[in-house]
Amino acid sequence: MIHCKTKEEKFAVTLYDSVAYLPKGWNDALPQDHFLQTAQLTVTEQSNFPDVSFQYAFISLKGKPFAIAYFQVLHVKPYHVETAKLTPLQGSAWQVFSKLYHPKLLVAGHLFRHDVASFFYPEDAEPFEVYQCYDAAIRAALKKSGADAILVKDMPQSLITYFQHYAPQYLLLRNDITMEMAISNEWESLKDYEKSLKHKYAQRLRKVRQQWDKLEVTELNALETEKNKEIIFNLYKQVTNKQQVRFGYLSADYIPTLKKNYPDDFHVWMAYEQDVPVAFFSAWSKGEAFDMFYIGFDYSRNEALQLYFNILFFSVEQAITLRKQKLVLGRTALEAKARVGCKPVYLSTFLYIKNSLVRSAMLRMQQNVADNEGEWENRHPFK
Repeated sequence: MIHCKTKEEKFAVTLYDSVAYLPKGWNDALPQDHFLQTAQLTVTEQSNFPDVSFQYAFISLKGKPFAIAYFQVLHVKPYHVETAKLTPLQGSAWQVFSKLYHPKLLVAGHLFRHDVASFFYPEDAEPFEVYQCYDAAIRAALKKSGADAILVKDMPQSLITYFQHYAPQYLLLRNDITMEMAISNEWESLKDYEKSLKHKYAQRLRKVRQQWDKLEVTELNALETEKNKEIIFNLYKQVTNKQQVRFGYLSADYIPTLKKNYPDDFHVWMAYEQDVPVAFFSAWSKGEAFDMFYIGFDYSRNEALQLYFNILFFSVEQAITLRKQKLVLGRTALEAKARVGCKPVYLSTFLYIKNSLVRSAMLRMQQNVADNEGEWENRHPFK
């Protein structure tokens, strides 16, 4: 079913809201293993994310297929912001605003993954033409969704300059960082990693790992992941509910769906304390990277068992064991990941907010981030 078809100068943008309605030529326009192939898009739809809908853009140039873009629409709800961390006035204002206006966020990309490409275009196309194409698709999706803001995740490097010069309404988010660590070829085990650390960091590693010895850690297969999905989901919520702003929630089905469809590339572990699940952690193991994905743990046991830091050190150990060249630990808890040895990789994410008052508030928040940049920059754990 075609839900929207618009013409933006020389590009025609056709929008669909379900994989079931995509045209026959969709897959033919893409490389075989691309994320935008319908088989992979179906996995995301089957994950049943709450408050999320989809838009798929097929973009033509002079009547011929040119590019494909993927969008998610987050229907923002009061519980996406933790009002306990706001002033009473701010909390009340958010509750009224979110309930009265039912805001929506259009995401050019995938809310819950950073390792997939959500925009496909010919490699030999002129960059400015590609920018025009992407801009046309975004504007068409914005019109169709009626969204109040647009988040363009992980912009292709070749398009950054064009968005900065030709789309000044977008704000380039400061400190959008993923933390990564190169894995030395000389490391054969976690002991070798420990030897590369300065004394106080190595000492802390040994102290933290003492608690790890109290746990039983098991990797789950697809059937076990499905069987434990509610436990996994509840542990995940204990972590995500600590965040002040939550750009959507996973569903209980998401981790099991990924494990079922990517049994070799996607891994899930559970940690038990005396047969009681206290943590889970997941990761992608593809190519040269070990990429930690979603985690969750029992906050009542976190301090005593040092669960979060043990998960980080476990990821280092796995990356070494699997002979990866790179460990990717993601966007949150920058200081903790810097202590482990990660360095920042700066990303290019753009945000446009229609409402001028909200846009001004976001600019102030960005300035506050700049004024309080962080302790993580002072962490240098290696000798």
